[in-house]
Amino acid sequence: MEGDKSTLTKVISLMLVQFFLLAVIQLIQTTPDKDNVVLNSILFNLAALLSLLVLVSIIRLLVRTREQAARTTQEVYIDDINDMFTSIRGQRHDFLNHVQVIHTMVQMGKMDQLKNYVADLVKETRDVSDIVHHSSPALAAFIQAKTAVSIGKGIDFAYELPDRWDSGETAVKVIDIIKIMGNLVDNAFDEAMSLPPSERSVFASIRSLEDGSIELQVSNRGRAITKNDQQHIFQPGYTTKGEGHSGLGLAIVQERVKHYKGSLDLTSDEKEGLTVFKVCLPDANV
Repeated sequence: MEGDKSTLTKVISLMLVQFFLLAVIQLIQTTPDKDNVVLNSILFNLAALLSLLVLVSIIRLLVRTREQAARTTQEVYIDDINDMFTSIRGQRHDFLNHVQVIHTMVQMGKMDQLKNYVADLVKETRDVSDIVHHSSPALAAFIQAKTAVSIGKGIDFAYELPDRWDSGETAVKVIDIIKIMGNLVDNAFDEAMSLPPSERSVFASIRSLEDGSIELQVSNRGRAITKNDQQHIFQPGYTTKGEGHSGLGLAIVQERVKHYKGSLDLTSDEKEGLTVFKVCLPDANV
């Protein structure tokens, strides 16, 4: 960020110098002194050179910004993939412990407890298996990463994914879906943490509709968002969470929604204690 600010400052400075030179040239042209022809030519060439430098600097700034965005996106994707495989390795590591517990329960004749234990184990294994074999590795990694976070925070995290995902059928990029869902789910987790463990719940869904559009929804129990906060919550830097939060998450969500000319709806019911973010991203190919 500091490097980008420095480059941008240089570009603006060059542009100001360029405008100054053009103003001087205009002033010289309005004077009848013919001796200014050489000076006028020098200033013209200098202005052209500075214009070229400005253009090169702007292109370099745009390229560097794009590369930085790509690196940031790649880091998020890699982190989600690593979290998913960490969860899988954890299951393999705990396999022997599970077998020992099952063996002990059989020897003790505790069949009811054994049934419950095996049922929980099968459900956990099946959930991870379903995610891993999803047609979109990016969505699978994202869901698995958030599931691991929810377990650590004691949040009941439920999700819904399309059975099949073909990125070629929609103009909406998967990485943008993850950007939107990631920020919304993280915010939902933060709000859920204000509740007792037994009341913490978050639901996230990604639906591919028949018309090619994508519907995203995240809901959570917790504090209601006031009308005043709803008017400012999408502004960069605005946060209701206090220190330690940048206030950029929802601004990023809104920017991506506008990029796809989509819609973003927020409902927060104080009586029900339920907040719902709903995003619709139309298919640009339609």
